[in-house]
Amino acid sequence: MNAAESLRALLSEAHKTLVTGEAGEAERQAKAVIAIVRAERDVAEYLAALEAQNTEENEDALRAEIMGRIHRLAAAQCAGAPLAELERLAAGEPEA
Repeated sequence: MNAAESLRALLSEAHKTLVTGEAGEAERQAKAVIAIVRAERDVAEYLAALEAQNTEENEDALRAEIMGRIHRLAAAQCAGAPLAELERLAAGEPEA
């Protein structure tokens, strides 16, 4: 049984409890389901925000790495480095 089916079953139980005249107990059961749904939503929002933050950090790190390569390549070219050295720097290999 997945989460949605479980919640529907719990709500169904709350409805049955209400039908039997136990309004207070039915309300308690329904509020418990609502609390579970809110908690699930909050966790999903938190995980989405965390993923977005990690993606942004990864993009920033990649951008910094590419800019570093470009700067090293430009400096090596201005210094008259041989073609093999420029190719190595462009490939991201460490400086010799």
